[in-house]
Amino acid sequence: MLALTAFTPESNAAMTRRLLHAIPDSLLRAACAAFLLLAVCGCAPLSPAADSLKEDIWQARPGRFVPFDDLLRQARAADIVLLGETHDNAAHHALQQRLFAALADAQPGPVLVMEQFDVGDQPRLDAVRISDASAQLRLAALKLIMQPGWDWAAYEPMLEKAVEGRLQVLAANISREALRRGLDAQGAGETVRLGLTSGWSSAQQAELAKEISESHCSALPPAALIAMSQAQRTRDAVMADRLLSVRTGLAVAILGRGHVRQDLAVPWYLQKRAPAKKVLAIGMVEAAPAAPREVAYGALGQRYDYVVFTSAVKRDADPCAAFLPKAPPAQ
Repeated sequence: MLALTAFTPESNAAMTRRLLHAIPDSLLRAACAAFLLLAVCGCAPLSPAADSLKEDIWQARPGRFVPFDDLLRQARAADIVLLGETHDNAAHHALQQRLFAALADAQPGPVLVMEQFDVGDQPRLDAVRISDASAQLRLAALKLIMQPGWDWAAYEPMLEKAVEGRLQVLAANISREALRRGLDAQGAGETVRLGLTSGWSSAQQAELAKEISESHCSALPPAALIAMSQAQRTRDAVMADRLLSVRTGLAVAILGRGHVRQDLAVPWYLQKRAPAKKVLAIGMVEAAPAAPREVAYGALGQRYDYVVFTSAVKRDADPCAAFLPKAPPAQ
């Protein structure tokens, strides 16, 4: 296990930028591919074994399965709802669409906060919202703004609902280029303001490094693991900051499941900076273990308020293949 106990963002910001620059683009591309296939933002699928599993909603406390209406009531009572997906799972997108559609009728309507847009895109998102163009043209504009690599069709129904209701769409992600420049490029004290310089334990750092390593097929070199752990923390802190910028009404965030972990990710920063906020963390999990889910996944209650169990996606590609050495060309 890599020793990370002394690693803090403030003391190692320059080192992190240097490491990010030092990682070859080929490795970064492989890592990004594995992020999407393994849903690293949401971790790898948890032992899927039955494609026919229907959606089941597990409430971590008191520990029971509940109907959708129970989840909806809790979401309506929250300040922030975090929907943690596996990015390529249609069942996860369907649940998000169903929940957002039910919440969108409230007054004032919710703010849709999305990892799929970079923070630098916010002026363009705001311009689309206030534009006099038709709903169809405004939706097409959002498609052009969404960052490459995301499946537009998976998010189109929620964005269509937002466009129809003139709801705000808030970008949640920090770009890779901004990560490489470092937060101190945004001004002195930014890492402190975001909550990145205190309270983070060595146990949390070790757990985050372990999660990232396993989600990348245990193939990352130490320098890449350090840099990506710090990048993940920075993304989580920035996402929390974006959510806290919503002053009134409900914020509904569409994030990878790893960003929704209460012990390591966005909820941890929200609790640190705004403990009075009512945050609902919902983790959508691909799982069908042989043992009863109450037993096998009771520990997930430490990570999420609700766990939604769905069937697994049949994936043709091996996500770990991106990290395998390439065979030499035939002579």
